[in-house]
This record gives sequence, structure tokens and C-alpha cells, in this order.
Amino acid sequence: MRNKIIFNGQSIVLTWLISYIVILLLPVVVGLLLYVESNRTLKEEIQQANDSLLKQVREVMDNQFKAMEQLNFEITWNVNIQEMLYSNKYETFPKDKPYDMYQIAKSLSIYKTSYPLIDNFYIYFNKDQSVILPTTVRSSTFAYQTLHMSDNFPFTSWQSIMTRSNFKGFIPMYRIGDDNILRKTVAYVSTYPMEHDQPTATNVIMVDQMRILGAIQNMEIFNNGHVLILNEQNQVLAANSSSTMPVDFPYGDLDNGKNFYFKSNDGEEYEVFTIQSPRSKLKYISIVPSQTYWQKASHVRNLTYLSMLISLLGGGILTFFFLRRNYNPVRRLVHAFSKKQIPDSGKKYNEFLFIQEALDSTLIEMADFKSKVEQSRHIVRSHFVEKLLRGKLDGKIPIAEALTTFDMKLDRKEFAVMLFVVDKSEAFFERITHTSDEEKWKLLRFIVSNVVEELVAQRHRGYAAEIDDTLACLVNLSVDYGESSKEELIRIADEAQTFLASTYDIHLTIAISSIYPHIASVPQAFLEALDAMTYKLVMGGHEILAYNDLHTPTHCDNPTGYYYPMQVEQQLLNALKFGELTEARQLLSEIIQKNFEGAGISVSLTKCLMLGIVTTIMKSINDTGGIQESFFIRNPKQLDRLLNTKTVQDMELQIGDMFAQICAFTAAKRVHANSLTKQKALQQLVEQVNSYIEHNYTDVNLNVTMIGNHFDRKATYLSKLFKDYVGEGLLDRINKVRVEKSKQLLKGNEQSVGDAAYGVGFNDINAFIRVFKKVEGITPGKYKEMLEK
Repeated sequence: MRNKIIFNGQSIVLTWLISYIVILLLPVVVGLLLYVESNRTLKEEIQQANDSLLKQVREVMDNQFKAMEQLNFEITWNVNIQEMLYSNKYETFPKDKPYDMYQIAKSLSIYKTSYPLIDNFYIYFNKDQSVILPTTVRSSTFAYQTLHMSDNFPFTSWQSIMTRSNFKGFIPMYRIGDDNILRKTVAYVSTYPMEHDQPTATNVIMVDQMRILGAIQNMEIFNNGHVLILNEQNQVLAANSSSTMPVDFPYGDLDNGKNFYFKSNDGEEYEVFTIQSPRSKLKYISIVPSQTYWQKASHVRNLTYLSMLISLLGGGILTFFFLRRNYNPVRRLVHAFSKKQIPDSGKKYNEFLFIQEALDSTLIEMADFKSKVEQSRHIVRSHFVEKLLRGKLDGKIPIAEALTTFDMKLDRKEFAVMLFVVDKSEAFFERITHTSDEEKWKLLRFIVSNVVEELVAQRHRGYAAEIDDTLACLVNLSVDYGESSKEELIRIADEAQTFLASTYDIHLTIAISSIYPHIASVPQAFLEALDAMTYKLVMGGHEILAYNDLHTPTHCDNPTGYYYPMQVEQQLLNALKFGELTEARQLLSEIIQKNFEGAGISVSLTKCLMLGIVTTIMKSINDTGGIQESFFIRNPKQLDRLLNTKTVQDMELQIGDMFAQICAFTAAKRVHANSLTKQKALQQLVEQVNSYIEHNYTDVNLNVTMIGNHFDRKATYLSKLFKDYVGEGLLDRINKVRVEKSKQLLKGNEQSVGDAAYGVGFNDINAFIRVFKKVEGITPGKYKEMLEK
């Protein structure tokens, strides 16, 4: 029979043989494609690899250059430097400038510590030809000699860089290190805004080339070729090779941002990769000899030839081996099924089709038999569950044996019973037409039963049965989850209610029994569920009625039946009045925990407790004022939602939302009051400062520092407060008062300009004349002449 099947024209042997040959030829075809496309593909991959490595270089270097730009930003906007460059302080106090420059030099030493990767930096001041370095101040000539002096970088070149206008960018420089060795360095040069068509100052921040290259020297691209960093003017900032760029190198092609091939005049061939930093506008260039590429390509081609040869030799051997081995089990299956279904000896056939037809026939017979058994077993199992719930099982048959018979497992540690009663089903019946009412009820009970069993089976075991007009479900609970068993039953009931109502318009009332540790207590649990269902008449429909909630006595020492003492109410009232939402929610959690720990209070007392908390809320609103209309009139169903809550957690959530609304209002009101108080205090301070100036304007020592010391405040901070409120600085205010007082003195003929100056606190008549002209627009002498006329 074996030979007959193998040489059959429709046999799977022929199909397998063709499949194996196709699979065997696939590596050969792939190898040929690799041979044709290897050069192009490999070149693209190497280009992508070099691009990726170059991007890593850019990322490393951009972080270094970003630190230089960050340091430049901090130096530029240093308060002392801005004051030195743009204030008129030194026109009045010229002797303060050396001291201020020394203070700036000391502050730069802090930046030196904060930026350890920066080798050196300084500020060049064009007006007085000076340079400020960390901890020291030097002249421009001396600074050049100690920092940059070299034949490659003459003084004139350095001076032109320092005095250029509106420049910000990276340029190459030479720097003399602490060891007096000349080094190539990358400098970030940034000029300050011009004043009177002259540059004011220039920041110079330097990082040595060796530090930059040291961060990338371990990368593969660093070792395989030349790596260069160019600025926008195509000047070489850093390079890993001391050799100069070829004279005929096409710098113009770098601006395109694309990789290109380059052949120098000496015949050397290179692959050039370039990317540009989007932030610093620097160009990162990798120049790799072309020979590096084709060494790898030759290696890949050799591997391709070798793999094709191995595939042909090994594939032929494996084809014969697996073809023979895989056919043996198929041959045995055909031989087994041929005893029941004998194929026509003169007809060609496929072994798999023959096995499939035989299996289909057998499975159809088994499915018919199983369907009949399942129909009968479902009815019998429902009858068994009903007897188990009523406690009327036949004592002659052990429960374990009966459970095995009906494929039921009750191996968990806790047992409970849930009852389901349909409250409203008209909408469901209207959907179904051309069906009797009895069939509609059967379909409804079938849907409810399957939904309940599926929800319970997600974590536990559950078996439903119809008892009179009620659907009962025996639940075998697992205790492996964090929630309590009671909360788990309530969750299942709530999901069943929600799903059936939203999907089928079937509305239920659900009763839940207590939890028992043994299956023998199931009848007692069934009676408790029936007892809880009687509360449907009192509680109304669509409820979840838990027996423990309805029959639990109050375990609370408070005579009112629940925990809500007067001191706790007062604390809650104060928290709401002052907008302390966190404290209010903590008090609410404490009240909930005290009342519902252990057995907890009854449903009626729970509603009384809710009304008590609502009364406290209304008291806080009355004490605060201004929110009654927005809170109660605009939200008329707020209290209805609270009273209709089904769980304590829902009640706590609803009350917490009310707390949040009230605390938000009271907190905003308190912030507004604090703002008014602060404004009033600032007004008083300004009035006191004005009064102090009026009483002490004749004092020659009166200045911003003296006023700050008198009011025990920092002079700059007090001046800022005064200017923010009044609109003018303290010094301007002092000058205005002195000018006004001097005008009164000048009205008398016996008072000269000098007498008026000394009389209002000026010890220098020239300073008085300058201030008077700045305030009044004319000199005091002309003002006196106008008065005499």
C-alpha cells in the first residue's frame, strides 16, 4: 500500500517534493539578488551608519557648544555687567568703576567652577581697552600677550575680532594654556549691542580642540577617517588630523547638506558625509577613504557565494530526509482510517483529503451526541442547583459525586447566594415580535442567566437556576483579591444591572446574602437572600439589597446611632470656611471610617448622616456668603444625587465634590483679601519713604542705601518696590524733592545758587546744576533770572 500511495499522481509526496525544491531554490535566488544589489545596498548601509555616527558626534559636540552658549547667556545678562555697560552711574561716581570691575571678576570665578568643561573665558571692554577674566582685570595688550600671543594669531587679528559689531558665533583661535603651551581652541564670540556707533563689549568663551576631540575619539568614525567641525564661514574649528584640507576641496557642496564623492588632485578618493546642527549652524564633516567601503563589500560577496553552496548541498540532503520522515505518520493515519472508509483502489486520491473526510464524518456524529447530552444535563443541573439552595438534596448521593457528574466545581473557600428579580421589561419585549409571551420570558431568563454566570466566572465560580419567578445564582467566591467578598458581590451585581439595562433594557433588583465558609450553609444563605429581597417593597426597584446592610445592628457608642460629634462638625465647618480642601476630605474620611468600620451603621442612619453633613455644608456657605445661588440654585439635583447614592464610596465621592466647589470659592476669596492687604502695606511703605525723604532731604548722605538701612530692607529691593508702585526710582524721587525745595529757596533774593544747592543737601554745585537741569529743563541760574524778571 505504501508504494501505491507514494507514486499516486495526486499524492502529497509530489506536493511536498515541489515545495521543498522551491524552498531549496529560494536561497539561490536570494544570493543572486544579493550579488547584483550588494554594491548599492552595502554602500547605502555604510552611508547610513556613518550618518548615524556623525549624528552622535553632533549630539556630543552640540552639548559642549550649548554649554558655551549657556555661559555666554549668563555672563551677558549678569546684573553687574549690564549696570556697568548701560547705566550712567560712573558719570556721577567714576571712582566706583575699578571696584565694580573687580567685583565682576570675582563673580566670573563662580562661572569657572560651574562650567568645568570651559577652558577659559573673558569679557573685552572696548571703551577703556580692558579685559576682565575670572578673578583679575587686565589691559587689552597685556591680556593678548598672556592669552593669545602667537605668529598665527597676531594682535591686529584679535583686535578686529573684539571690535566687530553685531557678531555671535564660533571661530577658531589660539590660546596659551596655564603651562605656557599654545593650543588650538574653539571660541564662542558674542558682542554686546552697540552704543554711539561703537561696540561696547565682547564675550569670548574658549574650549580647547583636544577637549572636544577627546569626547569623540572612541567612536568608530573617529578612527576610520577625518572628522572636522566647520563654522558658517567654513573655517575649521576642530579636526582629528593635523593635515590640512585639500586645496581643491569643494566647500560649496557642504551647504547642500548632502553626502558626496570627492577625488583630490593627488588621486586620493574620499566619501564625504556632512550634517549641519540646526541650533548652532555648525557643520560636522566625515571624510572616509573609499577603499574602506569596498573591503567590506568584497567580504559580503564571498559570504554570499559560500552560503549559496552550503544551501544547495545541505538542502538536497535535508529534502530527502524530511520527505521520507514526514510521510510515515500520514501513511499510518491513512491505513487507520481506511479500515472504516475504504478508498476505491482504482481511483487516485490525496491523503489529506481522505483523512479530512473521515474526520468530518466522525466529528459530526460526536457533535450530535454531545448536543443531546448537554441539553439534558443543563436541565438536570439547574434542578440540582435548585435542590442545593433549598436544602433538599438526596442524602444517598454525595455532593462531591453530584458536582463531578454535572461538571461543577465548588472548590473555593466562601459561598453566597444572589437573587435577581426583573422589575421592568416592557422595552425588551417590544423589541421582539411574532413571539409568544412565554417564549419572550424564556429568552429574557436565558439572557440574564448567561450574563450573570459570565460575570461571576471572570474571577469566581457561579451557577444559576430558575426558582419560581426568581433567578438564583450560587456563587463560590475566591479570596485572592484585595477587595472584600461583600464588595466583590456588589461589584458583580452593579455590572450586571448596568450591562443588562444599557444593552437589553432589562432592569433588575438584586439581593445578596451573607458570606458563609461551608457549602452546608448554602440553604441559609438562600433564605437570607429571600429575606433581603422583601426590602424591595420599602427601598423601591432597581436596588442592590445586601442582607448584612439591612440586618446589621448599630455598633456605635454615640447615642444618636452614628459618629458625628459636635467638635468634628466644628472642625469640618472651619476647614470649609477657610478653603482647606485636604483637611476637609481627611475629616470626611475619618467620619466614614468611624461609622462604617466593622459591621457599620444601617441604611437609614447612613442617610441621616448624609443630611447632617449637608447641614454643615449649608452652615459654611451661610458664614462665607456669596455662593448660595451658584451652588444650590444652579445645581438643583446636587442633593438628589447625594441622597440616591447606592454605596458609601459613591456618597463619599459626591460629598467630596461638594467640598471641592466650596473650598475653591473660599480659597479664592482669601487670596483676594491677602492681595488687598499686601497692596495696602505697600502703599503705607511708599508713604513712609516719601515722608522720610521730606524730612531728610537736607542731609548730604541721603541716598538709596541710607533709606534701605533706615527701613531695614535691601536698597535695591526697596528701590524696585518703590518704582513698581510709584513709577519712578528712589534716586529720582530724592532729586525731585531737592529740586522742589531749592526752587523755594531761589525765590528769595538773598539766596544764591550755591546757597540753594547746599541748603537742599548737595555738596557739589555742579551736581546740583546737572540734576536741576535734568528735572526742570533749565539751569538754576536761568530759573533765578526768570524769577527776578
